[in-house]
Amino acid sequence: VNPYRSSCLCAASLFVRLIALVADRRIYAMAKLQAAYLLLCVSAYWSGAVASDATAALERDDECAAGSGQCSLNALQVRAAATQEQALQDGGGLCNATTPCPSLYKCVSKADNSWSQCVPETYSVFRQECVKYTEDFRLLAIKAVNQNCQDSLCHGPDWCVRGYMCAQQEDGGWAQCISCVPKTFNTNCYSWPSPFKVAAQSACSPLTCPTSTWAVAK
Repeated sequence: VNPYRSSCLCAASLFVRLIALVADRRIYAMAKLQAAYLLLCVSAYWSGAVASDATAALERDDECAAGSGQCSLNALQVRAAATQEQALQDGGGLCNATTPCPSLYKCVSKADNSWSQCVPETYSVFRQECVKYTEDFRLLAIKAVNQNCQDSLCHGPDWCVRGYMCAQQEDGGWAQCISCVPKTFNTNCYSWPSPFKVAAQSACSPLTCPTSTWAVAK
């Protein structure tokens, strides 16, 4: 049973009081909080997916307490976070056949169907998001959208696509997918520390970092 359904019936009665409340500046902040709570509550009534501590999160929100216009927006953000948390608790994900992904996103699921999520297909967005994934899901995402997650650790050739190679330091200090296209390789050499330069040269042999780059990053 959704814990909000009984509360929503009570919250709905608050709507009648809101008009009077906003007219009184001394209790304007309370009106904002009640409006945000009502918005959250009504949404929760229909979805049945909001966690029981969402209202407490709103009450702790400084913008709601101060009567900021951000309060209503925060109500939606709290609901979104709670919905995701509930999905985790239910053992499911955020996309499926009945809940498809928006344009330029692809629904990626774990093999055991314990989790699914919309993954961006655009490289610039994927690069920012992929570092937040768990490692097992990151590998699935890389393969699903055919994009490299260059700011994360790679564990072998399977982790790199589009001709990129997994350069791994011998000391295990770092490994990442790199391009072996000569122009790109030479440019990137300037930002790599010496131990990774050695790993990169091994991965992209016979390419070598320009002599001038060894004094730049150590």
